[in-house]
Amino acid sequence: MGVQAAGALPTVRRLIVYILFFTLVTVAAIGASGLLALVVDPGQLAGTDRTSALARSIAFLVIAGPLAMLLWRALSKRLGQPAESGAPAWGLYLAAMYATALTTASTSLFSLLGTLASGHTGGWAQNFARALVWCGVWWWHQRIWRNARITPRVLANLPGILGSWYGLVVGFTAVAFALSALFSAALGTFFPAPSIGSPWWTGILAQLPWIAGGLAVWWWHWVRRGMGLVRGGFADVALVLVGVLGAGAATLGGTGYLLYTLGNAALRGPSLQLLSPAPLALGTALAGALVASLAPHWFAGRLPSTLEAGRQVVSGLGLAAAAAGLGVCVNAALAALAPPLAGDNTQSLLLAGAIWLVLGGLTWWRAWRPGQPADPRARRVYLVAVFGISAVVALIALLVAGFRIFEFLLDPDRLASGLLDSVRAPIGLLTATALVSVYHFVVWRADRTVLETTDTQRDGALESILLVAGGDADPLRAALAKSTGARVRLLARAGDEYQATEEELVAAIASVDGAGPRIMLLIDGPGSVRVIELE
Repeated sequence: MGVQAAGALPTVRRLIVYILFFTLVTVAAIGASGLLALVVDPGQLAGTDRTSALARSIAFLVIAGPLAMLLWRALSKRLGQPAESGAPAWGLYLAAMYATALTTASTSLFSLLGTLASGHTGGWAQNFARALVWCGVWWWHQRIWRNARITPRVLANLPGILGSWYGLVVGFTAVAFALSALFSAALGTFFPAPSIGSPWWTGILAQLPWIAGGLAVWWWHWVRRGMGLVRGGFADVALVLVGVLGAGAATLGGTGYLLYTLGNAALRGPSLQLLSPAPLALGTALAGALVASLAPHWFAGRLPSTLEAGRQVVSGLGLAAAAAGLGVCVNAALAALAPPLAGDNTQSLLLAGAIWLVLGGLTWWRAWRPGQPADPRARRVYLVAVFGISAVVALIALLVAGFRIFEFLLDPDRLASGLLDSVRAPIGLLTATALVSVYHFVVWRADRTVLETTDTQRDGALESILLVAGGDADPLRAALAKSTGARVRLLARAGDEYQATEEELVAAIASVDGAGPRIMLLIDGPGSVRVIELE
């Protein structure tokens, strides 16, 4: 018990110290930026508000600033020790503060440039001060990150990975808004409307700093700092989350909403009010498609499991869209049975459901590839995730439906059509969830049968070999792994450099019946090989 407490004490200490350091640096930066804003624009506040803001900024800076520097002096000395620089808490702190400083500095700078480009000056002092102060905090922490003596030994690439994907998200989000402004202007040529406020091109100018700045942040981390070459671990997770899940959701969502907007306008008659969401939907879809088009290049050289994870994420997106569309179609079909309460919304509802059902179904079909051979082990996590999400959705739908039914039973004066109208949405979700669960349960049962058969066939088969040999035995290890199909680990033997041929090792393995899945091959002398079974 005492040993466990002693082992946990450094971890708890580091967590407390780094949380305190993060807080002190943040408070000092807030105070410095507030004070700088009052200096560069003294007229922004007056009277009591100015006095309070000035007192708060001075207190934050004067108290938190020196304490942060004193704490950093103590930390920098300790970080020279491998145990401190190799602690996960240090890597997490540096990544968190690096990302915080980069986000605050860049968004303030881009906002400042964007407002100036569009002809506005409101809030420029605050943005300028925040950008300058937090840029200094970021520069300080990126110097720490590049310092070989104190850089984190664990999670060493996390700051760069977060910075690269943050820049990409900012840049392409601004691309979506810029395209939306451009398409809105084009739409205005077909449906003229009174011009209110700034010209249409100011919206595009306001997004240019965000586009250029975001892509510059991404390039600096991805290319200059080499984050694009990092493989495995969180680098692959971030690639799947942002490059596949984020880009796929933007592309699929924007495309679906665009088709619904156009279809709804065709049903009801084109008008500026009905078509107004189309520019943003089109811009979002195009920006997501641009990011998705880069994914094959980013996935080059990744592990097969990462490629499979990306494919399953696309499949999950399509499945979610198709299931939602099916639920909406059931909702619309039930709405047709209660026309007084459903109103004229049934056609639009059915249109939305049909679009998401077809679009999501095609996406799912292309990614999932039903009917084609697949590795059952590679998609077990995906199936478990589908079952879990389906259970949550079904539970929520059941709770809503039960609430509506009991509400109706306790108030018998309500019309039966009112009950149908109130439960048709959860019924649609339950229907879609049930169909999804049944299909994937069949897949899971089939995969389980294949795995059980495979495991039965592998019982007693050779899985791993520990080869004990002297001299340069690495070629022999590679040849043995190729001929047996087992994992072979080499353990160098000191002193004697006895060797054996691949044929002698294979013959020694074959001479032992029922040796088990794990064995050790010990080369005792020329032509002498011992086979030892391992637990």
